[in-house]
This record gives sequence, C-alpha cells and structure tokens, in this order.
Amino acid sequence: MQISIIIPTQNEYSNIVRLLGFFEKALHHEISEIIVVDSGSSSDSVNLIDGRFKYIKTHVTSRASQMNEGAKFSIGNVLVFLHADVTPPPTFESDILSALDAGNEFGFFAYNFDPSSIWLDINASFTDKKGLFVGGGDQIHFIKRSVFDTLGGYDENMVVMEDFEFFKRIIINKIPYTILQNRARVSSRKYIKNSWLKVNFANLIAFIMFKLNFDSKTIKKYYTKLLNK
Repeated sequence: MQISIIIPTQNEYSNIVRLLGFFEKALHHEISEIIVVDSGSSSDSVNLIDGRFKYIKTHVTSRASQMNEGAKFSIGNVLVFLHADVTPPPTFESDILSALDAGNEFGFFAYNFDPSSIWLDINASFTDKKGLFVGGGDQIHFIKRSVFDTLGGYDENMVVMEDFEFFKRIIINKIPYTILQNRARVSSRKYIKNSWLKVNFANLIAFIMFKLNFDSKTIKKYYTKLLNK
C-alpha cells in the first residue's frame, strides 16, 4: 500500500507547521507523500514546503474541491483526508493498513478534543461508534483510491457538509467501512471562541438542514451566522 495524505487548508499557518512537524517524526515507508492544498491563504504557506511535501495553490475556497484537487495530483492507492487542526494518533499508519487488510475499503478515526472538558468528552463519545452523527466533522477519512474514483470524489457542489454527503454515498453503495478507535486529537478552538451550547446548537441546525436536503450554500449561510469561526 502507498498512502497519500491530503490536507486542505486556508490561513492555517501554525497548524500546518505543527502537522508537518508531526509527519516528519512519524513518516514511514508506506506514506508516499503529503499534499497541502491551500485555498488562497494570506500567509505564505509555500515557504513551509520542502522536497518531502507537495504544495498546491488554488483560489477555490471549498474543502470538497481542495480534497479532489489533492487526490488528482496524488500517487498513492490509499488516500487520507485530514483537516489542518486535527492530529492523527501516532499509530495512524498501521491502524489504516490493518483496517484495509481486514477487508474495509473506507474508514475514519474517533477523536478527542484538545483542550478537552467533560462536555467535549460527551461530544467525542459519539465519534467512536456507528450512529447518526458519525462520518463527518473532523473525523479523518481514509479510502482506497479505486473506491474514491468510482464514487467520483467529494461533491464539489457541497460548500459545507461535504464529508457527511460523501459518507452517505459510502452507506448507499454498501462499501465496507470501520471506525478506528485509536483517537485523533481535534482542536477545540471553535468551542473556545463561542461556547459548547452555541456550537452544538449550530451543528444540530446544520445537520437537520442537511438531512432535509437544504442547499449547502443555505446551510453554510446559517451556520456562519450562528458562529464566530
């Protein structure tokens, strides 16, 4: 297996520095490349990239488009999609390979928040089991390239909730998947800027609108209005 890690980003200079430092320490022979897809950051993120990382600049501010763009230029037969403010567990590479060897073709990681609290621990408890609210948000997606290509990648019409929409197609097509229990670490900055109650209310409204098939631009409009991102 050859793994391509794709990181969509915008104005995430400090998080990219941290992530690339993590991968420099954790890099193993199955990881073929790390691709940063930057949608018009004001910071000069390109200076972070050396010969071990690929940097793609795009003016389209959409995670779905950025992730598809990264996949298009990747060489791995396993694709890993990672948000810039999420840190994988140290065993992420072997966890992914074991999951694929077990017959899964898609999966994602449970996670904890950093810094955490009793209320954020409640949120995180929903990420380690199959249920209504899994498959999106900050859960790291990994997938066989052949399956990703067959599904046509992420829906670029989705300006938000693109990961939930993608997971919906995973379920519809009965693609075998798993949730890895070695937890990733997700920044709780959104909760710090707002509040636990406010963020969860905004998430719930966005999720209900998604389930009711509202246009993603409308969902994003209301979500952005509710939160200081």
